[in-house]
Amino acid sequence: MKPWRIHPAAQTELEETAGQYLMIGQALAESFNHHYLSYRQQICENPRLFNIRAGIVRRVNLTPRFGEYYIAYMLWHDKVVILAIAHAKRRPYYWRHRISESK
Repeated sequence: MKPWRIHPAAQTELEETAGQYLMIGQALAESFNHHYLSYRQQICENPRLFNIRAGIVRRVNLTPRFGEYYIAYMLWHDKVVILAIAHAKRRPYYWRHRISESK
């Protein structure tokens, strides 16, 4: 399992998204967190499993239930760096500047 870290802005996105689901219902927020943690574990166990989308950045959609959200991450010095928890239909690649910030 690879070590990992999350960009501070991605952590904020994760908390805000979970908070939005929490306003709808506790079970939905818990389900979102479960999906995130499950995919994060898969990423850390096998970071090359998911496709490269932009340069060195890989992406995994939180399917099936939360497929409109994805985790953007990269491998840097043998560490997984989560760059964004992003909505697929809003502001594409707004998080690109985080790549250089995270190196």
